[in-house]
Amino acid sequence: MPAVPLALLACVLAAGTAWAQSDEPLSLADCYRLAEQNQPDLVTAEAQVHVAEAHLKERRSPYFPHLSFGATHNQQTYNYAPLPGTAPTPRFGSQSGASTSYNGEALSTSPYYYTGLNFTQNIYDFGLTSGSVQRGRAELAQAQQNRDRVRQQTLLNVRNAYFGVLAAQELVRVREKAVQDQSKHLEQIQAFFQVGRSPKIDVTRQEVQLANAQLDLVQAQSDLTVAHAALATSMGLPVKRTFKLVDSLRNAQVPEEVDVYLNEAQKLRPDLQALREVVIAAEGDIVAARSNFKPRLSFTSFGDFQNLKFPLIWNLGFGEGLLQPLLTGGFNRAFLSETEQAKTAAESNLKAVSQLIDQEVYTDYTNTTVARQQIDLAIKADEEAQENLAFADGRYSAGVGNIIELTDAELLAATAAAQVVTARYNYQLAFGRLEVAAGRDPSN
Repeated sequence: MPAVPLALLACVLAAGTAWAQSDEPLSLADCYRLAEQNQPDLVTAEAQVHVAEAHLKERRSPYFPHLSFGATHNQQTYNYAPLPGTAPTPRFGSQSGASTSYNGEALSTSPYYYTGLNFTQNIYDFGLTSGSVQRGRAELAQAQQNRDRVRQQTLLNVRNAYFGVLAAQELVRVREKAVQDQSKHLEQIQAFFQVGRSPKIDVTRQEVQLANAQLDLVQAQSDLTVAHAALATSMGLPVKRTFKLVDSLRNAQVPEEVDVYLNEAQKLRPDLQALREVVIAAEGDIVAARSNFKPRLSFTSFGDFQNLKFPLIWNLGFGEGLLQPLLTGGFNRAFLSETEQAKTAAESNLKAVSQLIDQEVYTDYTNTTVARQQIDLAIKADEEAQENLAFADGRYSAGVGNIIELTDAELLAATAAAQVVTARYNYQLAFGRLEVAAGRDPSN
């Protein structure tokens, strides 16, 4: 292989692996960008937009002239077959005048050639095309809104997975500290047992406590691996990828007033705007359905060359056409009724979803408010649990406390520390859901 292609290939491989080998921690914004580049759901949603764009162009096509070209060559027999209502034609020179041009059937064939252009232009169809175009525009807008909603949900999944990894990392540190504390206490109790200050049961009880702490650590490490896989999947990356992240778990944004979110949801929610486009599309269907009661006006022309042999003989022609449906067996009225009922159903569905969105926003706002309060309560409980552990440890070391008091304090301290992490994680999830419920872009 030449040297230049090898160099280019090396550059491409280096660029593709630069991020994977980078030690720089990823921020939440970095994860959003990776998801926008790799998440297949976003590609699918964007493709649906292009499909709707193509459909709109198809619906607009009746506004423009249509030109077609054709050419045929037939090799066929030309045996005479009289048609009903026609009389045989006497052959020239017949003695009796009774014989006709019919000469029997033969297998001999002759060619026939045709080539020509055909031009058609719709003049006016009383709303058939305009109604179809209105539906096409609404479907395009609906596809765009659906794409935006998929993007919001995708970025929300990335946000949740991002804070899931941070929370899992924090829980691993909490469990590691618990194991360290339990190990230190076990060494202390074993030393007390050696000098006769503590019974054997204290040693056994602390060994059980240490084993439980180690079990919690193993589970926390497993949860961290799963959290990394969830983050990778949310960004459209290989499931085994692990990440070094910027720790922003403690960065808790303060929510605004609930009315702000309720108003924004009605204006910004892409799925709600998509349902409004469904109503507009139904209105376009009504316009098209009403056009079935009115005539169609069109213009046609042609130019062709045809003959049994060369040279071909040319012809030109043009004309106008009018088509007025008279009796359709009730189809047109039934179709109009169908489109009107479809619009009514779309409007009712829009109203119902609008109410559900208000409920969703209000519920998420309440959950966010509660989650914020739980952070303060969890921090206070953690501080008191650590103080209680220090007090129990001091009492046991002084010989005035018992092992049950110490192990209970250890368990309470570990649980309280984990609750702080869980409370911060829950708040990040609740706040992210609230923002997306209001139609806001998570990346802003």
